[in-house]
Amino acid sequence: MPSSQPAARRRRRRRRRRQRSTESKMIPGGNDEAAARCPPHRFVRGLCFLCGEKGEDASAVGHEMTTKGAAAARCPHPGFVLGFCLLCGAEEEDAEVGGPEVADRYIYWGPKPRPASGTTAIPRASDLGTLLRARKLTLILDLDHTLLNSTGFHELSPIEKGNGFTRDTRSDPGTGLFRLDAYPLHMLTKLRPFVRGFLEQASAMFEMYVYTLGDHDYARAAAKLLDPDGAYFGGRIVSSDESTRRDKKSLDVIPGADPVAVVILDDSGYVWPEHQDNLILMDRYLYFASACRNFGYTTISLAERKRDERDCDGSLAVALAVLKRVHQGFFDSVLDGHCSDVREVIRAVRRDVLRGCTVAFSRVIPLEDRAQDHHMWKLAEQLGAVCVADVDATVTHVVSKDPGTEKAQWARENNKFLVSTKWINTASFRWCRPNEQEFPVTRGH
Repeated sequence: MPSSQPAARRRRRRRRRRQRSTESKMIPGGNDEAAARCPPHRFVRGLCFLCGEKGEDASAVGHEMTTKGAAAARCPHPGFVLGFCLLCGAEEEDAEVGGPEVADRYIYWGPKPRPASGTTAIPRASDLGTLLRARKLTLILDLDHTLLNSTGFHELSPIEKGNGFTRDTRSDPGTGLFRLDAYPLHMLTKLRPFVRGFLEQASAMFEMYVYTLGDHDYARAAAKLLDPDGAYFGGRIVSSDESTRRDKKSLDVIPGADPVAVVILDDSGYVWPEHQDNLILMDRYLYFASACRNFGYTTISLAERKRDERDCDGSLAVALAVLKRVHQGFFDSVLDGHCSDVREVIRAVRRDVLRGCTVAFSRVIPLEDRAQDHHMWKLAEQLGAVCVADVDATVTHVVSKDPGTEKAQWARENNKFLVSTKWINTASFRWCRPNEQEFPVTRGH
């Protein structure tokens, strides 16, 4: 069979001729978006591959990429632009490119191609039979605001800088603070308290995956902080590069994942539109001020207050206790001869939270709305409470935004609990009935 090498060379020559023809027509500064990033220019054989300006016309702040010095020492070639290596200038035809494993290091103009779920390198989830024999379920873990919180150095608030968080801040493993300096990451990452103990104990009950809408580099760098030896996740890391939907998450990206045996831990419920019944919603970890701003909160960050969650009763300790109950409930049903569905177990555990409470709402649900459709009514019912429209002797709690309403007055006169809506929200995150005295109703609530 004739060799395909001459044909490949001819194709490369034709491609370079087309590229050089395009190069000769480029007008300095003609690419507005790229030109805005120059100077400094990035030259390959006398032509800036960002804005198209020629070397002889460029300002002195640009720097030539040649085969000399440190740039050449960093090759073989991470990518080619206009037929030449963007670091050392070697021609693509002469370069010794390492084959398919180098392909994802190439430079792409525009969004990075997203692989189809069937072609990802994400390890296949263990089948249900294997999981049952090992007494394990599958656990999908979000990263940001669930297990950790990251911020760019340029996003630090003045108060945080005053508290010692700067570009010169060093990693402090003892407090869970780390620098991520590998290009293109330049940020501080704070691990959520108890995260290592959480992962160690959860790994005995679950086959764990990380699933984040952050990009590939960030996902792996952050997972490395959580699991330096790969004992918990291995290669089971899903980023936006592997996800099949923009700004949404789905189990279809994890080959073999069976929803009947999958538990999801995430701080954002809306990103899982098809798997709400698998979801255990986490209280967001907002350590840095940038996270508060991004979610529209006016609260002061933990870093600004020089405070943090506690290991013993923080959100991850609460989540671990819930996971233990779900795991136990699932396998108890298996021992009874049923092939359980973890979604039913999660619902049952959730219904225990406010079981025995009868709730009436005051100034919470707009009069024009159907009360049963309001999210607070639905949430209270999901937590096991009975919701009623009017107060009577069976009511145990009045949830109100105004202490001056008739129902609020009735609660005080009849020795019933009068609480704010935060009482229900806290119950949903803490998975237990909160102390009512900590949620008083005040004017302007």
